[in-house]
Amino acid sequence: MKEKVYVADLMAAIRQRGGEYLEDVQLFDIYQGAQVPEGMKSAAFALSFRAADRTLKDEDINSAMDRILENLDRNFGAKLR
Repeated sequence: MKEKVYVADLMAAIRQRGGEYLEDVQLFDIYQGAQVPEGMKSAAFALSFRAADRTLKDEDINSAMDRILENLDRNFGAKLR
């Protein structure tokens, strides 16, 4: 994503689009350097999903991740590396 994008805005967008099973979002790395183009940065997040009443299936998580990634791309120009 562009260097000027605020990580707090990304985290809020992740929470907004994560759905009912998204329990937590944690930033664990921000990188700017040789592997990232000039004027860009890379941010890494750990997302935790949980349902109190059952074990989640891949489909539950995949649909949430698709919504999150589409939103981050559309609104912030953020791409999955």
